Amino acid sequence: MSLLTDVVLSSLKIQQSPENLLIRPGQQEARLECFHGDNSFPYMLWYRHRSAAGGQPRDMDLIGLLHYENANVEKTFATERFNITGHSKGRAQPTISNMKPADSAEYFCAARSTVCPLLLLYKKLQ
Repeated sequence: MSLLTDVVLSSLKIQQSPENLLIRPGQQEARLECFHGDNSFPYMLWYRHRSAAGGQPRDMDLIGLLHYENANVEKTFATERFNITGHSKGRAQPTISNMKPADSAEYFCAARSTVCPLLLLYKKLQ
């Protein structure tokens, strides 16, 4: 039996806004917002997806996560420019200060019920 048939996906609906955000020259800050309101998902994660040279797809980079009101920003983003605030079971906001052209990307939020990485699950099933 395929492992995929044993996976149950949640019907959690996440609202992210704004849908599009254009930063103008001189604008110092970008703020996004994510909301789901489901108490079963205490972790809110934020990702950045940039295109590689030549338009080739690239992996998403984890910016950080919010567990209730406790933010953990990944080391590569752990500067004063990236900040995550709010509550993981309500509204959460990542803020990017001192915007740079290199910040141009797609940003995504996600919610999880646990912080266990899928990589560990994959290795265990092999």
